[in-house]
Amino acid sequence: MHLHSLYGLTVAAAESLPGCRPAATDAAVDVTIRWGAPLDGNDAVLDGELLLTYGTTRPWYCAGRTREGGYVLRYHGSCDFLISPDLATVEVRTVAGSDRGIATILTTGGLLAFLLYVRGATVLHASAVQVGDAALAFVGYSGRGKSTMATLMCADGATVITDDVLRIDGGAADGRPLARLGKTEFRLRKGADTLLGQFGAGGPDGGRARPDVRISADERTVLHLGDGASDHLPLAAIVIPTPMRDGSPLSIDPMPKTEALHALLNMPRIQGWQDAAVITRHFGQLATLVQQVPVLSARIPWGPPFDPGIAAAVRAAAGL
Repeated sequence: MHLHSLYGLTVAAAESLPGCRPAATDAAVDVTIRWGAPLDGNDAVLDGELLLTYGTTRPWYCAGRTREGGYVLRYHGSCDFLISPDLATVEVRTVAGSDRGIATILTTGGLLAFLLYVRGATVLHASAVQVGDAALAFVGYSGRGKSTMATLMCADGATVITDDVLRIDGGAADGRPLARLGKTEFRLRKGADTLLGQFGAGGPDGGRARPDVRISADERTVLHLGDGASDHLPLAAIVIPTPMRDGSPLSIDPMPKTEALHALLNMPRIQGWQDAAVITRHFGQLATLVQQVPVLSARIPWGPPFDPGIAAAVRAAAGL
């Protein structure tokens, strides 16, 4: 088994998970992931107690609780995750003929985010970087630019904490919440991959070396940016980027707490929750978070090309 450290969990997987930090060989395992027999199909919405369902023109994913107390997380057309009642073991069953690489992406993203929600952790749909001795998070819907913004920061000298899923814990001495380490790679959409040209020059420390690059199963450009960030960093600020493609200038403004709470509630990592316990807990967690951490609205002139000065402006607005 391969041991990985992700979002405060030690994950034992039958296959190595790309872009994941290794865990200590003597670490206590929180979740064990194995691959099971393929499915003929998984088009149906789950029977029984439905915890969540999400889709636009058609169902995309859903989750339910089984009679035995376990869980099924279903991504239609791709895979089912069969989860034990204690959340400690997961069997991945891919749909016959589907791309196994997509199931791997869903394993380190949607599956582990689901486990965090059910375990009661605070989860943000965010990419985050380390700047100095603090964490800076970018929150947004898929496609809103959070990975792009985090990549801009790394080109300017920051270090990757996580992409797409951010777990927040309490316990900082100064009362600020703490960011947990996640994946070491950013998955960029077409156009944002031009940011590669900003590595290797500029930035307060001379910039970062050009990262390793690969193409993911969902045809994203994946940048591997290393695992040098620290765990349990105090979260200095949350930035909600809005890509501006009309020539509007850069603007970064603090959000009123009520507006910030509304925005974060509308951008969960997993959408479509129907389970009252998860909904109530998530609301309380975010209501507390916006009291502890400033939330900034950033209107970003969108490339390509991307202005390399954006990173410095974000750092200044976040007080970093």
